[in-house]
Amino acid sequence: MMTRILNHTIWLLIAGLYSPIFYQLYRSRWENIDYTHAYFILPVSLWLVWRERARLKELSHSPNSKLPTPLRAYRPVGPEANLFLIAISLLIFIFGWRQDYLFISTLSLIPLLFVLTIYMYGPAVGKALTFPILYLLLLVPPPLGVLDSITIPMRYGVSVATEYILHLFNYPITRDGLLLSLGGHEVYMGAPCSGFRSLVTMISLGLAYAYVIKGEARTRLALIISIVPLALIGNLLRVVGICLVTFYFGDVAGQKFHDVSGFVIFIVLIAGLIGIEALMERFKR
Repeated sequence: MMTRILNHTIWLLIAGLYSPIFYQLYRSRWENIDYTHAYFILPVSLWLVWRERARLKELSHSPNSKLPTPLRAYRPVGPEANLFLIAISLLIFIFGWRQDYLFISTLSLIPLLFVLTIYMYGPAVGKALTFPILYLLLLVPPPLGVLDSITIPMRYGVSVATEYILHLFNYPITRDGLLLSLGGHEVYMGAPCSGFRSLVTMISLGLAYAYVIKGEARTRLALIISIVPLALIGNLLRVVGICLVTFYFGDVAGQKFHDVSGFVIFIVLIAGLIGIEALMERFKR
């Protein structure tokens, strides 16, 4: 009973320690850098833990000698080393907080959760929660310099591919850097058109989907590998659709379609993942 109270107290202290960080993230940080997929990462991670609650309870009461074979090699380090790693994680958090590096402060949560889980509940539980904990990496806001170095090449790539596709169908399109001119209308490849936000969002959804399905490891691996190309194809189709709507119906219609066209990427990804999963199951049979 005392152990349970102590564990609950520790988790409440961790929640209180990181609550100012999450307050900043939810209030403005993710919105400012167009990283809005991160809003659902923490709830999904908590749900992934909750759905395994019965198995986690069983694992927490099992000695290492009774663990399944894949987990027997997953040995914990000594308690002193665990405490040292916890202290290091807290120092990283303090450094990031004092220097106002939100990236570092948020990132420190990942090793802290992992080591605390092993220390309080055992290596088997830590192994079982590896994915839900690492999934939280997707809510860590990247530094702006890193974000720009990723999105700018992606914007150029999308603009070049869009020009090439529309040229194939004999549309009067010209490109000047990130500006596409099509039949007297102009479409600028802004940051949202890079596909980075949709790419990370689709990676988040695809990883969760691959984790929860009941399938073989190779099926999950195939799904994970296909997430990035499916998301990029979906974003390219979205940009091509924006250009075509603008060409036929004008700038106002193109802007309206731009605002609601995120569903194109979602449909391509989900349909692609379901199709790949069905294909893998057919090959298996």
